[in-house]
Amino acid sequence: MSKSLFRSLMSNIIKITRKKSSGIGRPTANKMEPRYDYNRQWTLQPKLATKPLFTFKLISYNILAQDLLMQHLYLYMNRPEELLTWRHRLQKLQREIIKLDPDILCLQEMQYDHLAMLVQRLTANSGKRLEYVYKKKTGNRTDGCAIIYDATKFKLISQHGVELYDMNVPLLDRENVALLAKFRLKQSSRDRNAKESQEVVVATTHLLFNPRRSDVRCAQVTKLLNELHIFAANSSKDCSSDSNKKQSLPDSYTTPVILTGDFNSEIDTPPMTLIRSKGTDDSSLNFKLLNPGDYTASTYQHEWITVDYIMHSDCPRSKQKLDVLSVYLLPKIHSCANAGYIPNHYLGSDHYSLGAVFALVPK
Repeated sequence: MSKSLFRSLMSNIIKITRKKSSGIGRPTANKMEPRYDYNRQWTLQPKLATKPLFTFKLISYNILAQDLLMQHLYLYMNRPEELLTWRHRLQKLQREIIKLDPDILCLQEMQYDHLAMLVQRLTANSGKRLEYVYKKKTGNRTDGCAIIYDATKFKLISQHGVELYDMNVPLLDRENVALLAKFRLKQSSRDRNAKESQEVVVATTHLLFNPRRSDVRCAQVTKLLNELHIFAANSSKDCSSDSNKKQSLPDSYTTPVILTGDFNSEIDTPPMTLIRSKGTDDSSLNFKLLNPGDYTASTYQHEWITVDYIMHSDCPRSKQKLDVLSVYLLPKIHSCANAGYIPNHYLGSDHYSLGAVFALVPK
């Protein structure tokens, strides 16, 4: 090797060494950290024919209550112990939710004594003015359902906690609950002259897990649908002060409804068939299920399956309707298998989150 070539090689080695020692040229933290959502994407739906009155993003997530994790620790024995601590999982959940940036967040298995801390952290990192409603399970359970919302965009009109327990009904003997909230969308300055208020009902639930008790889940769905039907109904007197207009309106109208949650039921099972069944009168909610993608899964129950859903009503009696602008697709089953069991280094729950962007449009 010539002396000139040797000097050139040594010079390059010294430059590389200096860059490494000074940190120059190192990959950033984001590049070093594998993306936890590499197999997730938002899909765009067909363009709307009508200009939307309001658009918002909603996320639904069973975040795995820490008390339930500890009670069923045998289900998670194949994971490092430090990944199962609430401290670790909270960090991962917080990061994921902030990244998704929802306007409304529906949570299942939200432990009551962890809720305030989660909201505080999300508020501090998002800069939003977050408020929430909550319904704890009946009995001695420490978890329940929560709806967290951006109070700069939504005004809470009413809320209703539904206990799916009824001592007079043999099949309704479990401690599951649902939470219903009616919001009025806060209008921007250009929309304040709108003739009608823009409202939406958001509901979330967590049905019984026992795979053998589809009959119990059907009873729970029946009660939930009845409660939703009542909660979403409005008198025409509430929506207009114009007497001539009142005469042209039906006796009542139905606020559009979004229903989310962990239904512990696959799509072709009786509880989901019952929810999606089309009613015979114009007050029926007629729920439409959002397609989370083909061959996808939301959790692992002896195999990768989907039991978590987002759906919206299509009621003839509603004056406005919900259209879907985008859906956050669930991961493919093969991607779930490759990523391994959850929670893990990147995900804080044993379920995957679901999401959608909705538009409220006039009929």
